[in-house]
Amino acid sequence: MLSRAATSLALLGRMLERSYHLARILEVHVALSLDRRDEPGAGFWNALLELAGWPPPGSVDRREQATELVVAGSAGPSVRRSVAAARTAAQAVRPSLPSELYEAVNALHWRLQEDGWDSDLHGYLMDVQMTVHLVDALLEDAMSHDEARDFVRLGKFLERADNVVALVVRKSVELAEAPEDALEWTAVLKCCFSFESYRARYSAPVTPEQVVGFLLLDPDLPRSARFAVNAAQESVRRIDERAGSRPRRLLAGLHNLFENADAAQVARRPREFEVDFRALRQPLEEALAATYFRPSRVASAVPAGEGGGRVPQQQQ
Repeated sequence: MLSRAATSLALLGRMLERSYHLARILEVHVALSLDRRDEPGAGFWNALLELAGWPPPGSVDRREQATELVVAGSAGPSVRRSVAAARTAAQAVRPSLPSELYEAVNALHWRLQEDGWDSDLHGYLMDVQMTVHLVDALLEDAMSHDEARDFVRLGKFLERADNVVALVVRKSVELAEAPEDALEWTAVLKCCFSFESYRARYSAPVTPEQVVGFLLLDPDLPRSARFAVNAAQESVRRIDERAGSRPRRLLAGLHNLFENADAAQVARRPREFEVDFRALRQPLEEALAATYFRPSRVASAVPAGEGGGRVPQQQQ
């Protein structure tokens, strides 16, 4: 496949997953702020922005400020910018996509240009999440299971693994002094759309160790980091039949990291697990860029501009 097409397809999957993640964590944290007895201050909202991948924005002490930045901010990752970047990527590979899939992404982009979050934030964010679910369904049921689909899934699941690891590690550190705060740990599960799955699995109360193990290490939970790494590994196996290729070797290393991890130990030392994860994840990004996306690479940050910037020039 041409590197330009591979880049755009992986970027489409990555940016849609990012828009979903941002919409989800914002919705959960707004609800959490309303459930608290006291009004959360700057620490709460700045922690949310850090979780969303924003550089330190200074003191953001109001819900409205944080909401505007995560929904439509231009200085860091936002829902609007992520969907705009996904639309730009979809335009570049439109012949490879089912028309319904492209139209869903395009229509969402234009709906998000309206300032609807002021009057109905929940409806605005749910529109993003449900549209991404629709695109996922179209990807699986209306698109050939070929290289194009595998590159979209590769971008999607690598982004999901990054997001879940960052969420669980940062929340573990943040809640280290309040490990029994069931409300906060329930919010962590909800950020990953996994609370009901957790309740179906465990009859015991929500505990940090079980949440960490569930979201990071469960092989059967579609929202877990381990599941995402395994799905990315499967996509690369289908794309690249060379068993000794560098992306396949690094993904095998990531797979082994999750397979051999102990939930109790990760819960006690989450930063150490993140260091081990990043030590493999960064070389993997470089290997993917050199192997499939050369001379372009799928950026880990949203490209500049509302439209996601220029698509890389086509290369053989």
